[in-house]
Amino acid sequence: MKKLSLLLAALLVSIPSTAMLYSCGEKANDVEGTEQSTENNQTEDKEDTPEERLAHDFSPNIPEGVKFEGETFSMLIGSTGQTIYAEEENSDLVNDAVYRRNNLVGEHFGVEMNIVKGGYAATGTGQSEAAAQFRSLIEANDDTYHAFVHVQHSGMPQMTLERYFVDWNTIPYINLEDEWWYQNITNDLSFGDKVYVMTGDYALYIDRIDCLVFNKNIFDALELEYPYQDVLDGTWTWDKFEELVAKGAKDLNGDGLMNATDDQYGLTGWGWELCPALLVSTGYAPLEKDADNMPILNQNVDEAHEIYDRIVNLFVDGQKAWSETADGSVYNNMFNEGRAMFKDSFLGGITGLKDVEFEFGILPYPKWDEDSEYQNRSSNMTALTYIPVTNPNLEMTGAVLEEMAFQSAKELTPVYFDKVLTVKSTRDVESEEMLPIIKNNARFLYHTYYPNIISMVQNKNNTYASTYASSLSSYQEGLDDMRELLMEE
Repeated sequence: MKKLSLLLAALLVSIPSTAMLYSCGEKANDVEGTEQSTENNQTEDKEDTPEERLAHDFSPNIPEGVKFEGETFSMLIGSTGQTIYAEEENSDLVNDAVYRRNNLVGEHFGVEMNIVKGGYAATGTGQSEAAAQFRSLIEANDDTYHAFVHVQHSGMPQMTLERYFVDWNTIPYINLEDEWWYQNITNDLSFGDKVYVMTGDYALYIDRIDCLVFNKNIFDALELEYPYQDVLDGTWTWDKFEELVAKGAKDLNGDGLMNATDDQYGLTGWGWELCPALLVSTGYAPLEKDADNMPILNQNVDEAHEIYDRIVNLFVDGQKAWSETADGSVYNNMFNEGRAMFKDSFLGGITGLKDVEFEFGILPYPKWDEDSEYQNRSSNMTALTYIPVTNPNLEMTGAVLEEMAFQSAKELTPVYFDKVLTVKSTRDVESEEMLPIIKNNARFLYHTYYPNIISMVQNKNNTYASTYASSLSSYQEGLDDMRELLMEE
């Protein structure tokens, strides 16, 4: 717990006394904190629909007249989240919406928006380098930056447990229940009564949500209905998905052998994303929560083994599905050349399909069964926001981030969806209806405490039960350490 006392002291001095009037969920309409009832305002806000709240010109959570004239808001971007920054307009729909938003927020509060790209690569090395810089800045009590943007792993969970970041429940003006905040983070990455990491629409977290794209021509040739209506009816399940994947495979050259460079597969994707996305879609979670919202191991081995079995069996015979882990061009060529029924893709990756010569559609991942919920994986590369305890002005930080998230929900997210749907042959009502389902049912797979599904798919062997048994003691030891840190005040 190195330098913990220094960090906690920095946190305490970073919260202005006036800011404490506006903690998470409070909606007071007077900056000075008059006799007006906050409880009444909260009741009124709760009666608003999301549409009514988004109809405001500015966030309804921030009282009129809040200004920070002459101040500078600084954010440092790690190896993900570059879309938060836009230097100038360049006719790109998303870039220009980001540029307008940043200018609007800066002008509204009278602050200079200093959003800095750290220049870190989107690799394991780059991620570690960014996390190391964040740690170094905080331990040096450097208060230059009000917020960091980075991945959910690569050292960030440990820094979170060591209290290097601010609990979002204490940040003024922010109500995490509003739709412009990524609420599922509190389910998947937060424990106890603290929320140390969050992100909002300003970070375009939807850009890194896994979905399925499908080749309509293959469906047509097989005289199959597109699964859109199944999705809407709640019947788009793993059973139907497995049947389609099997039907979508074909030995195109007739040599009796399935080959990724010549033949047609029912499913393909980059294994490092595809396999975890399949796992999340089943509803599997390595950690559950007790009555105090604290993490406990999910030790339902029989259920988990069955889930892993279904995933591995898609690939085990090499006849239906292809998971590529070495050469990204292989799985991309399979789909782009019309030789794959389904492909795993980030929503942001759909714009790269503009030159394909066939019609395709967009789908959420199937759910486990009809009684389950759709669950689409948020990648480890999703841009998350961390507020360092060295933050010199939490009130300004809360106002700026809240307004950035709010304005992004009003313009940036709709613009982003429009850009995705503008890709050749995807502007159909059905695909448009799929995007909110994908966005609203996204979740994270916590970064550890589960056997490696990727290696099992590559090895074509489900060893979940034995691997879990041999790893259980180390899982429990790590979780005990995690719980101990979480319970420290």
